[in-house]
Amino acid sequence: MAHPLHQARGWGVRVIETMVKSSESEKPVTNEELVRLFGVLSHDLKSPIFAVDGFSDLLLGDYADKLDAEGQDFLNRIRSSAQQMKRVLDEMSHLVKLLSRPNAPRPTPLREIVEEVLHKHNFMIEEGGVRVDVAADLPVINADAEKLREAIGALVSNALFFNDRPAGECRIAIDCTSDSNGYRICVRDNGIGIDPRYAPQVFELGGMSKLDKARGGGPGYGLYLAKRIVESHGGEITLDSSLDGGSRFCFTLPA
Repeated sequence: MAHPLHQARGWGVRVIETMVKSSESEKPVTNEELVRLFGVLSHDLKSPIFAVDGFSDLLLGDYADKLDAEGQDFLNRIRSSAQQMKRVLDEMSHLVKLLSRPNAPRPTPLREIVEEVLHKHNFMIEEGGVRVDVAADLPVINADAEKLREAIGALVSNALFFNDRPAGECRIAIDCTSDSNGYRICVRDNGIGIDPRYAPQVFELGGMSKLDKARGGGPGYGLYLAKRIVESHGGEITLDSSLDGGSRFCFTLPA
């Protein structure tokens, strides 16, 4: 039986797939309708999730003495999964709204964006003893700050998740180069890498989940989101990777 968390991730990916297909049909649904639809679905799903979380909490508080260690462990796992499912729904709601609105570009210091992303992932970075190298001379670029934060965040999250090296040996490097055409931002890691034959799949919805099921799916929509955001800015995203050789994701943004 599938783990509830994996089911929640799969549900989120399927909803986005349906929304994307609907927007490409002969009679597309408007963005406003899609956002409302997702809001209703999210609300309806949260009610039973809150019930599972609440009643499992009551069981732990009022009946813990009637359960052995294994029973208490099962209930704690139920609570943890329910809480994670709520977080997934909140995140998916945010992403749907983000993708549905037009870009709002403005001069944005790239360093501030990178620092915000690293702060968000600070727990995983510290727990894994990850060394993060950030280029000293990051420029100010014209982009939608919120969307750019999500795109870079997806690449950093992917770099952290797909790395099996012992604590203290994980590496991530973030840099940016520029020319007359624009900027090229890269996130490099020394993780498990990806077979070049499957590189195009990682940008599909659920692509990383399909390639590495052993980890429980991983981020099923992060790289897809990054690709959509980059392309909406007129850029493109690429991957240079090999098995056990780490990965290097780069994307361009016009000047």
